[in-house]
Amino acid sequence: SKTPSKKVAATAESYDALKDKRAWDVAIAPAKALPMQAFMLYMSGGGVQIFSMGIVFMLLLSPFKNVAGINDAFAQFAPSTAKNPKSITTLPLQKFVYLLCNLLTLGVGLWKCRSMGLLPTGTGDWLAFETRGPVCCHFVS
Repeated sequence: SKTPSKKVAATAESYDALKDKRAWDVAIAPAKALPMQAFMLYMSGGGVQIFSMGIVFMLLLSPFKNVAGINDAFAQFAPSTAKNPKSITTLPLQKFVYLLCNLLTLGVGLWKCRSMGLLPTGTGDWLAFETRGPVCCHFVS
């Protein structure tokens, strides 16, 4: 039969495996929320109204808030052998995937801003910063 120390070690390993699985769930959570956010963007329309601006603002703000709190979000899922659960080197692959999913969310928000005409993407948006060169010839009639 098993000794108590083997049972404790097996329990700790299974608990760490469960925490690892939950960390992956947290890592891909922003990507899972993307279809609902895309539907909300679609339903808000293409015009610049208060409702659509609120949705776009929340969509653009959430990735920055998520990335700022990335270590706190994954601290509870750190393995039992981790010295510092809030270190950037704890669960690096999950944190990288979490960062990519948040960048994808930010990209969708910027695409919506572009489609609403809020991003300066055309040459006409930069006319205030253009300067005219000196006139090379003067015509006298």
